[in-house]
Amino acid sequence: MLTRLWWRNRPLRTRLSILLIVLFNGLMTVTSVVTFSVLRSSLHQGLDHRLTTTTAGMATAGSVGIRIPGKNSAEYGWVRFGGDLYIALLSGDERPHGPGPRYPDPAPQAGRPVTVPANGQDRSVRYRLVTTRLTDGRTAVAAVDTAATDAAVGRAVQVVVAVQLLADVVLAVLGLLVVRRSLRPLEQAARTADRVAAGDFAPRLVDAHIAPRTEVGRLAGALNRMLDQIHAALTARDESEERLRQFVADASHELRTPLQSIRGYGELYQRGALPDTRAVDEAVDRMLAEVHRMTRLVESLLMLARFDEDDPADLEPVDLSRVVAESCRDAAAVEPARLWTVTVSPDVTVRGDEGQLRGAVANLLANVRMHTPPGTACAVELSVAEEHAVLRVADEGPGVPADALPHVFDRFYRAEKSRSRARGGSGLGLSIVAAVADLHGGTVRVESPPGRGTLVEVVLPVL
Repeated sequence: MLTRLWWRNRPLRTRLSILLIVLFNGLMTVTSVVTFSVLRSSLHQGLDHRLTTTTAGMATAGSVGIRIPGKNSAEYGWVRFGGDLYIALLSGDERPHGPGPRYPDPAPQAGRPVTVPANGQDRSVRYRLVTTRLTDGRTAVAAVDTAATDAAVGRAVQVVVAVQLLADVVLAVLGLLVVRRSLRPLEQAARTADRVAAGDFAPRLVDAHIAPRTEVGRLAGALNRMLDQIHAALTARDESEERLRQFVADASHELRTPLQSIRGYGELYQRGALPDTRAVDEAVDRMLAEVHRMTRLVESLLMLARFDEDDPADLEPVDLSRVVAESCRDAAAVEPARLWTVTVSPDVTVRGDEGQLRGAVANLLANVRMHTPPGTACAVELSVAEEHAVLRVADEGPGVPADALPHVFDRFYRAEKSRSRARGGSGLGLSIVAAVADLHGGTVRVESPPGRGTLVEVVLPVL
């Protein structure tokens, strides 16, 4: 349990290095065992070939034998040749005695080499032994000392063990360096994740050594994309909250003035400060005017709020040509003295909400009435270009200041801060136009070259 807990608490690079060394040693051990087994077998085959050649020569010699008398004339012993070769010639069930190999019991099968220990106390010495039958019925025995072959195998084992230990050291150092280098992006990702958890979304995984198609490279790319999305989402949230706070403040400011006016006239009436019926009627008219202005403001706010809830799938085909033409006639009826130039292409149909589109066109024309002198010319054009309906409303008024152009679609924004609300409106007209265009999958833009009036262009996809 403690070992498992210790292993789980080790860094990944440490575990990988240990596993690499363990696998290397396991592979080397298996390879060494197989190699040494093959080497020992090969050396023994050489000894066996020598023994079979010797016994075959004795069999060919026929009665050639060796008998060494000892204390008992029936005792047979080993005769040593060349330092490591032992030969004995046996009759019947006799067994060779004396220094040398220990003759096995039962007797080995003729021609089949076996490994036997030495006679006496030193059982560490081994011999390869072969027997053969002679033509006269005797048994020729040949044995050879395996000390030389065992020493060769032992030296090979020592060399391999030494090399393996050296390889372990080299592998540990190089493996740790390679693993550390390979896992560096993961460590960087962990540090980046810690910084993100602490609230810092600025860092990114950037390493020239990370191949984008590797697992680590794909992880780094995915983490960077995730951080980009989180950062964008948080930025959008902050911007939305800031817009909401500004929206609430602006709406409160817009509603406060008419409410204060209504309250003021009401208090004057309660205190009897209105001297006659005419003064009371004027106060009531002013109160109703403020109520109407608040009503229009609230309706505009509700319209903007509904745009966030509307489903584009509920839109229906709308004859935009008819909507624009009727809205221009209504504007001309309100200001007959203004020069209106209307050019409407027939049969321009879009998918949308007719009420919202009509309100957007009305806001564009009302924007012209509010911000230009009464006699200023206005041109309205509806055309089709590249499968899009293009509505242009251009006037020849004073235009929009350059510093105000980026903010004309902001809610409650006024280019002229000193302009009265009664004359300049609530600052929601172009905001409503932009919201309607966005809901219908279109765009809106404003151009106002210095001294050349203002152009508002709305582009909507046609059916």
